Amino acid sequence: MSVAVTSLPLATILIMGISAVIAFINSGINRVLINYFVGWKQYRVMQKEMAEYRSETMKATRANDKKQMEKLKKRQSQINSMQAKMAKPQLVQFGISFVYLIVWFLVLTPTFGSTTMAYVPGIGAISVFYWYPICSLFFGLLSSRIIGIMPIET
Repeated sequence: MSVAVTSLPLATILIMGISAVIAFINSGINRVLINYFVGWKQYRVMQKEMAEYRSETMKATRANDKKQMEKLKKRQSQINSMQAKMAKPQLVQFGISFVYLIVWFLVLTPTFGSTTMAYVPGIGAISVFYWYPICSLFFGLLSSRIIGIMPIET
């Protein structure tokens, strides 16, 4: 199957649109899974608590503060429990994320082949093989931030 998209800007924008739609759907599904398995408010509280724990651990390690490290070790089981609870939606999401690969390998690469999608100064022409993952990464990060899934460092 081959679709004739002869215009470079049209093909480039089409790939960006496909990756954006998939990224926002993926982030939306992730948000629903978080609500189902953990609860959104509890998820945000756990994110903040884990970020504080990591910060305190790094600070104690850099200062070589044995007393603080012992105190933090006592909280380790609680942190591990939170991580396990937060991992459930991520594990389910992992299987859904294969949509990226299916679209990339089975649809876009055969359709566009080695057609140039973009030019990067210093690198040159980029085909769909590289352009789609770049767009997917960008729109995945953007959608996660917009939907509020990625932790916001304090």
